[in-house]
Amino acid sequence: MAKEKKHRFGKKLVITLLCGVLFGGALAAVPVGYSYYKAQKEQALEEAKKQEAEKLAQTGNQELAGQQTALKEDRISSVYDVSVVWDNVSPAMVEIQTKYISSYRFFGRTYEQESEGSGTGIIIAQGDELFVVTNHHVVDGAAAVQITFVDGTTATAQVKGSDAAEDIAVLSVSFSDLSEETLGKIRVATVGNSDALQGGELVIAIGNAAGHGQSLTVGHVSAVDREVTIEGVTMKLIQTDAAINPGNSGGALLNAAGELIGINNAKLVANDVEGVGYSIPVSSVVSLINRMVNREEIKYKDSALLGIEGQDVTENLSTALNIPRGVYIVRIEEDSAAEKAGLPLYGVITEVNGMEVKSMEQLKEVLSYIRGGSVGTITVQERVEGNYVPKEYSVTFDVRGHR
Repeated sequence: MAKEKKHRFGKKLVITLLCGVLFGGALAAVPVGYSYYKAQKEQALEEAKKQEAEKLAQTGNQELAGQQTALKEDRISSVYDVSVVWDNVSPAMVEIQTKYISSYRFFGRTYEQESEGSGTGIIIAQGDELFVVTNHHVVDGAAAVQITFVDGTTATAQVKGSDAAEDIAVLSVSFSDLSEETLGKIRVATVGNSDALQGGELVIAIGNAAGHGQSLTVGHVSAVDREVTIEGVTMKLIQTDAAINPGNSGGALLNAAGELIGINNAKLVANDVEGVGYSIPVSSVVSLINRMVNREEIKYKDSALLGIEGQDVTENLSTALNIPRGVYIVRIEEDSAAEKAGLPLYGVITEVNGMEVKSMEQLKEVLSYIRGGSVGTITVQERVEGNYVPKEYSVTFDVRGHR
């Protein structure tokens, strides 16, 4: 049955760093973990100061003792019970189950085969619907997506938006599919600032490991801005030694305060490698998630069409040929939106309406967000005297269903 308006917070949503709105339970519940850690750390610092002062006092250098403890104060850290983080964050986590249908021919007949997959998602926002962020590869090609909440209830989810290059997808769930009891138990994750991360910081990973349900692992930031190439796509990721296992994809990487600072997406698997997992820095994809959450629902036939054929300029090609990453225009259709706008052959499309484009798949995804017939902008990198220079073109997009 329909839910009361008190669960609706308006159409336009903006997810910001260090911000979270909670379902059930007070917002003050999240800082409890931080206060606990702060109190414990202060206690540890005082004890360390005392021990250091006593040690140095024995050498007759009391003044140096004060200087040394002041210098060390910001460097002392300890690992405490993280159960409070689990209590605060697990209501924002969901398990994702996907179904795939593949067809094959055998002796002239076509058969269909169903398979299943699993992953993790994070409740990231609420508006007219509930929104869950996960990895693109978790839901890519799925015929059906179902999510399970902290109380064990399930609901069908729709893919609101997905980006292969960033490996990010946003799912939506109708409030009419959720009971009042479930709404009282789930909450929206608090988003932190991954740009402030440093190597060695304590991090906590929560996810649906091996499809067996939510579980927690603890580790540290091994490196920030680690360049990793996955299936031909190069990304800058957080490296951690917190265990990231199959099914953890789309799960949360949290700091000690329980703030979301990464979306887990990969593990390095090799016989001689242990403890190398990767997570997408949340600060790098907040704007993308916002666009997906707020995107207008447009039918495929009503979406925008540009009218070009393109080739991906991958990271390797970009480096080898000194060409900007994007979509290299190899053909422009006659009487298309691209031709009318004057887009140059052999230019490289890098942005559409301010959204970054790195591949043909990403270009198609961005165009699916735009209504055909609307006016927008295309940024093309053009070669001028041996260098590529960006130029912005105004374009009236074709309607996909009209060509």
